[in-house]
Amino acid sequence: ERAVRFLVDESIEAIAVCLLHSYLNPAHELRVKEIVSRLAPDVTLCVSAQVLPVINEYERSSTTVINGYVRPIVERYLNRLAGEVKRIGIDAPLLLMQSNGGLTTANAAAVTPMHIIESGPAAGVVGVQALTRLVGIDKAISFDMGGTTAKASLIENGELTRATEYQVGAGIVLGSRLLSGAGYTLKVPAIDLAEVGAGGGSILWIDAGGALQIGPHSAGAVPGPVCYDQGGTEPTVTDANVVLGYINPAQLVGGALKLNAAKARTVIADRIARSLGMSVEEAAYGAHLIAASNMIRALKAVSSERGRDPRDYALVAFGGNGPVFAAGMAEAMHIPQVLIPPSAGVFSSFGLLYAEVEYYFTRTRKRLLRALDPAEAQDIIDGLEAEARARLSEDGFAPGRIELRRSASLHYQGQSFELRVPLAAGPLDQAALAAIEEAFGVEHERTYGHRAGVEEPVELVSLEVIGRGIPDMPRAASVAAASLAPDIAIAEPARRAYFGPAQGWLEACIVNRSALKAPHAGPCIVEEYDATCLVPPGWNARLDAHGNIVLSR
Repeated sequence: ERAVRFLVDESIEAIAVCLLHSYLNPAHELRVKEIVSRLAPDVTLCVSAQVLPVINEYERSSTTVINGYVRPIVERYLNRLAGEVKRIGIDAPLLLMQSNGGLTTANAAAVTPMHIIESGPAAGVVGVQALTRLVGIDKAISFDMGGTTAKASLIENGELTRATEYQVGAGIVLGSRLLSGAGYTLKVPAIDLAEVGAGGGSILWIDAGGALQIGPHSAGAVPGPVCYDQGGTEPTVTDANVVLGYINPAQLVGGALKLNAAKARTVIADRIARSLGMSVEEAAYGAHLIAASNMIRALKAVSSERGRDPRDYALVAFGGNGPVFAAGMAEAMHIPQVLIPPSAGVFSSFGLLYAEVEYYFTRTRKRLLRALDPAEAQDIIDGLEAEARARLSEDGFAPGRIELRRSASLHYQGQSFELRVPLAAGPLDQAALAAIEEAFGVEHERTYGHRAGVEEPVELVSLEVIGRGIPDMPRAASVAAASLAPDIAIAEPARRAYFGPAQGWLEACIVNRSALKAPHAGPCIVEEYDATCLVPPGWNARLDAHGNIVLSR
């Protein structure tokens, strides 16, 4: 009580409570909750046994603290948003995207905002999942490049790739296996993203050794790149692309945003080319290649570094800048096919239309798998499934519109990290546990390139259930049907663009997306209201039946 009174006197907004072993016995945490609720009823309170009842006290503490840190802000914002939605006469439920790719209610997000921190990038990957299912692609790498960062994720057999934890607060969000130790851990399910600080607004600079560097600092939207002519003074990736002729200075956002190409050329010359002792176009092309190389790190982090061969995947590129870099990156990684969806610049918003309401429920139970009592495991799964049904029923889903999926997180005894494997429906008997052990071995070998012998003990860490609410109304039949924007006017049939010292300046034809109903060979530039697609020499572009640009060599 003395500690609570001290915190109240310090005018704190939120209190997070995390005690050892509360995931097994929450009695002490609940007692602290009673005391805080009595002495500080107006203070936001987060208790780890209710926020994240799992083993690993550091991850549980970090997640609970972050949830408490952002909850007052998110709660106030969502209350205002819900009030405004109601005021203008919208009676539909307010749903938000979660970091795991599912939707949640505004009320749930207000209590556990830790689940919505990476909601924006997640929506784009959900859109790619819907797109690949539509066109019949089993394996794809999602690539989203905007103004400040570039994100990559993996789609396999039509399913999202999810991580059990990730880190925030390091300037950029890091993929769970790309790097670690650079931010604050959130142990919540999330779409597994690798994110690097490379976007259209990323600033070009020369380091102390005289080498060209890009990012992670960004010019942002205001003042933005120098070519925006809004007071920006630092050269950016977008300035380099304007110098190279990849972006039409007169047609960005359908001509609503005019770019000052002369200023872009001047700042690249003064701040970059002169220091490097090369021409303006060579410096700009070098910046373009370095940006692509930085983003290839993200593609490798979700593919080759996880035992996947990128040559077996298609690259789906979106965001305002993704289609400019997609073909060059695919060529460097020997990816055979690139898809650019309609309205690529705002494609992430379409993921919201395809996501389902989804909740995760988990229980820690550390046991050697071969010593686990199947009845104990079945009881845990039954309890989690009951929680999932109750939660989705509260959201208005009838029993027939509820879908449940089971999974288990396991590791070899002594490991400090887990892998999640799906569980088949049906009773959890000894045969099912043996199948789980085999599935874990297969996943371990696929992810890390090896598996232990049969004598190596496999340990269960936790059991999970995903509860998903299936909507009554069917989703849109086609991404393209909902998203094809009208063509913009093409003012010039061709433009000179620079493709490196070996090829120099070439005449690139300028076309609308609809013109690709007849295949076009590069060099070619496809101009749209919200994005520009670069088709380099040696690449071909065509339009598929769903309005996607398909790039191939």
